[in-house]
Amino acid sequence: MDISIIKDILQVCRRLDQKGLVNAYEGNISVRQNGLIYITPAGKNKAFLDEEAICVLEEGSLKQIGGKFPPSSEVPLHVNSYQTRSNIGAVIHCHPPYLTAFALDHRPVKTKAYPEMMGNFKEIPVAPYGRPGTSDIFEPARKYIEKYDGVLLANHGILVVGKDVYNAMNKAEAMEAIARVLSIAEQIGKPVDLPDDECAFFLAK
Repeated sequence: MDISIIKDILQVCRRLDQKGLVNAYEGNISVRQNGLIYITPAGKNKAFLDEEAICVLEEGSLKQIGGKFPPSSEVPLHVNSYQTRSNIGAVIHCHPPYLTAFALDHRPVKTKAYPEMMGNFKEIPVAPYGRPGTSDIFEPARKYIEKYDGVLLANHGILVVGKDVYNAMNKAEAMEAIARVLSIAEQIGKPVDLPDDECAFFLAK
């Protein structure tokens, strides 16, 4: 086991809690490295976790070899993500208010008015509903996570992947900020699309 990975997860947990992206009952964070999966425990407030709270599982058998609590019920969501792409080193599943609102509406996050959204993420698609806490939640999302680093889970929240836990955290924060801005823009008026050539430039990045 690598204590530095556990410390990284704890730091990300505290930051996401401060940002309002996770709470005691919603959200889980994992890292995969050297045949082990480090993941947050079930039903615990992310702001108050300590090193012994982070669960450590053998990647193949999923046998728990570390941590004083049971792992998150969303272990299948994380494991399936890692199996889908070899370049995924961390997974964050959370319920940020604006992104989750889009997920409840079954509405992808996309725009022709916001260069940063197009350049960084293209769009955040919505995967059809799958029951939380079971393998069913991932299957509808599989084809999206093959292509995108963030996918909304219908009626649930968002799944974000990255090369490491800080990379995944940065994406989750940025995606929520974009969803918030787009929601506010629609409340106060109508976002103005960029010309087609400008959209093509950013979408090609």
